[in-house]
Amino acid sequence: MSAPSIRVRTASLADYDSLVALFDELDEFHRRARPDVFRRFDGPARSRDEIGGWLAGPGSTILAAEEDDGLVVGLALLLTRPPSPFAGRVPRKVIELDNLAVRGDRRSQGIGEHLLRAMVAWSRAQGASHIEVGVHAFNRDARRFYERFGFVSSIDRLVMAA
Repeated sequence: MSAPSIRVRTASLADYDSLVALFDELDEFHRRARPDVFRRFDGPARSRDEIGGWLAGPGSTILAAEEDDGLVVGLALLLTRPPSPFAGRVPRKVIELDNLAVRGDRRSQGIGEHLLRAMVAWSRAQGASHIEVGVHAFNRDARRFYERFGFVSSIDRLVMAA
C-alpha cells in the first residue's frame, strides 16, 4: 500500500478540530520536554478566535497538509514579524514559522517538506526577504530537519533563572 498523496492548502475554520488536535500534540511534546516552561491549557490548545484571527490576518496564515481523503495531518503557522525599530538594522520583511506540526503517525513521510515548500511560496508572495524559525535546544530532530531544508543558525538565546 502506498502512502497517500499530500496537498497543502490554506486552512479554514472548518479545520478547527484537526488543527487543535495537531497543536495539542505539539504542545504535549513541549510539555514533556520542558514542564518548567510549558503547561496544559485550561481549554482547547488554541481558541477558535485565535485560529480565526491567524486565518483572517493579512500577514498570517495556517497552512494545512491534507491527505487524499481530506484528513488534515500537518500544519504550519506563519506570522509576519513587525519590523525592527533599531535604526542600525538592515530593513527586512521576516515571516516567522511559529509552529510546524505533523501527526505522530504520519511523520517521516515527507509531509513536513511539503509544508515547508508551501511556506516558502506563501512567504515569497507576501514579499518576505527572510523566513525564520525558533527551535528549542531540546528539539534536536527539528533543528536537523530545518537545517536539511536550508535554514542556518542566526542567534542562540540563552536563559537563566533569576
